[in-house]
Amino acid sequence: MTKVAFARLFAGVSLVATAVSAQAQTGPAADAVTDGDAETIVVTGSRVIKNGDDSPTPVTVLTMESLQAAHPTSVFEALLSAPAFAGSRGGTQSAPSGNRATSSSINALNLRGLGPVRTLILYDGHRVPPTQIDGLVDANIIPQMLLERVDVVTGGASAVYGSDAIGGVVNFITNRKFKGVKFEAQRGISQRDDAGTYRLGIGAGADLFDGRGHIMGSVETFHNDGLIYPQRASLARHWTVQGNGTTVPYYLTPDVVSSGLSWGGKITAVTGGTSTPNLNTTFNTNGVLTPFVNGAAIASSSSVRLGGDGIWDTVPSLRPRTSQIQAYGRFDYELSDSLRFHLTGAYTYDHAFNNFGNVNSNGLVISATNPFLSQTIRDQFAAAGVKTFTMSKKYAQGLVPSSNVDFHTHDIYVNAGLDGKIGAFDWSTSYTFHNVRLDTYSNYTFDNGKFFAALDAVDEGVYKTGVANNNIVCKVSITNPGLYPGCVPINLFGPSSETQQMVDYVRRQGKFVTKLPSHDADFTISGEPFETWAGPVGMALNAEWHRQGLELTSTNPTVDYLPLDCTGLTLTTDTYGGNCKPGTVLNPGDRTPSYNGGVAPRPPVDMSVIEGAVEFNVPLIKDWSLAESVNLSLADRYAKYVAHGNPDITKGKLTNRFEANTWKVGLDWNVSRALSFRATRSRDFRAPNLYEMYQTLSTTFSNGNQDRLTGRSTLVNGALIAVESQGNPNLKPEVANTLTLGAVIRPSSKFSVAIDYFDIKIRDFIKTLTGSDAALQQACYNGTAPEYCLLQERPGSFTDTSGANTVTKWKATTRNIALMKTQGIDVEANFTSTLFGRPFALRALASYQPHVYLIQPGLVTQDYAGAIGVPADFVVGPKFRATFSAHAEPLAGLTVDWETRVRGVMHQSPDPTLSGLPSADALSATYHSMTLTWTPKQVLDGRVSVYLNVTDLFDHGADPSASFVNQTSPGLGGGFVLGDDPTGRYFRFGVRGKF
Repeated sequence: MTKVAFARLFAGVSLVATAVSAQAQTGPAADAVTDGDAETIVVTGSRVIKNGDDSPTPVTVLTMESLQAAHPTSVFEALLSAPAFAGSRGGTQSAPSGNRATSSSINALNLRGLGPVRTLILYDGHRVPPTQIDGLVDANIIPQMLLERVDVVTGGASAVYGSDAIGGVVNFITNRKFKGVKFEAQRGISQRDDAGTYRLGIGAGADLFDGRGHIMGSVETFHNDGLIYPQRASLARHWTVQGNGTTVPYYLTPDVVSSGLSWGGKITAVTGGTSTPNLNTTFNTNGVLTPFVNGAAIASSSSVRLGGDGIWDTVPSLRPRTSQIQAYGRFDYELSDSLRFHLTGAYTYDHAFNNFGNVNSNGLVISATNPFLSQTIRDQFAAAGVKTFTMSKKYAQGLVPSSNVDFHTHDIYVNAGLDGKIGAFDWSTSYTFHNVRLDTYSNYTFDNGKFFAALDAVDEGVYKTGVANNNIVCKVSITNPGLYPGCVPINLFGPSSETQQMVDYVRRQGKFVTKLPSHDADFTISGEPFETWAGPVGMALNAEWHRQGLELTSTNPTVDYLPLDCTGLTLTTDTYGGNCKPGTVLNPGDRTPSYNGGVAPRPPVDMSVIEGAVEFNVPLIKDWSLAESVNLSLADRYAKYVAHGNPDITKGKLTNRFEANTWKVGLDWNVSRALSFRATRSRDFRAPNLYEMYQTLSTTFSNGNQDRLTGRSTLVNGALIAVESQGNPNLKPEVANTLTLGAVIRPSSKFSVAIDYFDIKIRDFIKTLTGSDAALQQACYNGTAPEYCLLQERPGSFTDTSGANTVTKWKATTRNIALMKTQGIDVEANFTSTLFGRPFALRALASYQPHVYLIQPGLVTQDYAGAIGVPADFVVGPKFRATFSAHAEPLAGLTVDWETRVRGVMHQSPDPTLSGLPSADALSATYHSMTLTWTPKQVLDGRVSVYLNVTDLFDHGADPSASFVNQTSPGLGGGFVLGDDPTGRYFRFGVRGKF
């Protein structure tokens, strides 16, 4: 670690503190004492169970002290060490992605790898609505400074909390009785003097009005410098997986480049001549052509090579740069002995910046007389009669920066409610308003119209009089000057041939604004209305109303949503706007330009739900010889949804209605204090989100999708094939059947082991289907799944293989079509004792999830468990995941917390019919971290603690890996497994205190 790094680590560190809370424990929490005020903790997995020993649902309670001991970072990063969170989004990223209307830099929790949309996030027991159009919730919006604990339910809980609780529930719970002042400051830096972070926060709470009122609040800020690809030498060799998994097994190889482009521009085709001069040459030097060096061939791939003049992405973010400011406040007041009012408000501003990769232009059609070409090159083309040539180029930073996006999230949360008692019953009602605004700035996009106009350059003198005057202008400025006023011709012939004026003319900043307002009202009453021979029966009734909205505006619509006006543009490429011919307009009367990197707007749509639930906890047996207690848990919920919207925004809104009914039966059998068993059978659900139902209908054109019936990728006349994408308003909820069986063994007060088996089947699984997909086409043509034939349009029957029957339109939409199922085992062991007369504790958490199957009609069953090459929505992670931790206090005032995190081996593809060499697998990885905390009694009576945290203690970093999905895009694939951390050894220094 350099001296500069040490200086940066300790810069800005000030006195801070954090409240001390109880150690984490397995199972639901029982009664607890918080800051001197007794408060009963209600188990997150239930509205009636108040003693964790009686819960049939596995719940892990993680106190802030236990989370911060090994992870003095964000709560989200601390939670990722729990093996139950598999495939969560956040932290480092091996392949930055996003459609530029959603932030790829969010922290989205994912229980059991079923997808973040199937993990329900609660804040103080209230549902947190989506923060993105894809239905995900960013855990960053949860105020952290005054959190007391996090409850993690690893099991279906829809009967208690409603939609999305298929994988489980994560409940962030505030210390609502906090008194005093706490503050914290932290500085972090890697051993390589990069990826710097800092965190500052202060919180306070006090009683008012002789104890009848209480007020509390906090302010905190966090910053992370991020991490860019070239900063890690082991990954800078742009590792890729090559092969096809069949005739050539997948294998890992470094230094692969894409041979279809070059940094200065590669000429890939010439047209109109008797010969092909300058074919396969490149402008490696501005204005000068040299032969393109292909590099060594790679088996099974014609688009990539080993070495040579090809390109790769050099700048994607391994960790996004983020900044956050958060404010929180709560006031509650005792109106009477049986009625209390509360008001909570929070505001979060989150800014994330992400590099996606170098900008490139493929298949540019350029005139052979372009005046930016040297006279020698123009003469060579003229001698052969060449009219145009096609060139592909990737821009090396400089004046053309990387494709990068700024995400600005503004989150407002307000909750007001009443809590009271009616006889033996407790009741509560509240209203929550939650509004998310995500402003997305795509900082480098091309205005396609301007770009094509600038590319069509001429010598003004030659064009007008036939005599050169060396005044290079856009041809459209002469032929149609009102179409693109101020057009600046662009020179693309070389790595740095563009001027700032040229770049500024064709580039623009796109802005996409997503608004997600939501309203929620709920009422709950609970109590123990009567007793049985075994004890009081707990009952809870719950009624809720939610309303979720979605709106998206865009300054850069999709290419064909507002088609490009081609009038006056004589040289364009099929990649944009279809077959754009001179003097024609794709959509007559529509003169709006189209943009590279566009997003279709989505006028407001909304969904409302009314739901009611009932829950019982019934004691069956008490104080028998083999049953100290047996308790039965029952729950049922009915929900009715009404949605308004239409994927086709040119038409009126549709009204769509659907229902969901869920239930849960659980049994908790305490044989003795040393042994207990638990079992739960539940029916859970996830309602489709607004984007899945009402994604705007948009049409693009492509020649990249092959019709496998006719063998063509364009129509007979050369026209491109339309691709139509939209949501599906007829979606219905996914339904999951969940079984959990568990046992808790406590041979002594110092040691316990919990083992839980789970089996989950999700029917009517919602999946996006694309008609051009090769597997879906094959299932259509061979008759195994004829429903996929509806995803394409063609003139004739599916037996006509002639070119005249080429598909005219591909369709992409969402359907309730698949079945997902998984099984696994979770194990947790805890041991507490003393070492040399001082406290000592060990803890182990492990999950084994051997399969996560996705079964779809007519297709090979996919197994996503342990697979690297999967879409972002199906990232599950390794089959085996484990975390081992130890806590010791070797000296008075000094504590040591150690954590070891292990992930198992991962393989390349979820498709069992595809094979790979061992080099394509990701070997198991182990990461160690340690935190030293010193709390000197002589400093403010032990109210201040100083800590040093070191993560990746042995500097393991991230082993080279990659996914076959990105084999034709070297560099952007990342080169490591999602979840591994390429940062290497990292140091955090901080000070905490509480007064």
